[in-house]
Amino acid sequence: MDERTPTPEKRGTSTWFLVLFAAVALYALLLVVLNVGEVEISFVFFKASIPLLVLIILCLGLGFAAGYLADRIRERRKASS
Repeated sequence: MDERTPTPEKRGTSTWFLVLFAAVALYALLLVVLNVGEVEISFVFFKASIPLLVLIILCLGLGFAAGYLADRIRERRKASS
């Protein structure tokens, strides 16, 4: 038997992986297409008009950074105790 030929188990796994990848790619495409409208953000001292998708990504990035920093502070406090 040729070693390059995938077994049925590997073939099924790759099929599910491709289906999952296609679903995630479609979701990402829809996210971009449906969130292209402009929104106005009021920062305290100025206003800006940016695409909604940029605002979503900015909020996700700020949330990730805040969670990461909070986890690092908690670990540092545990280590010093």
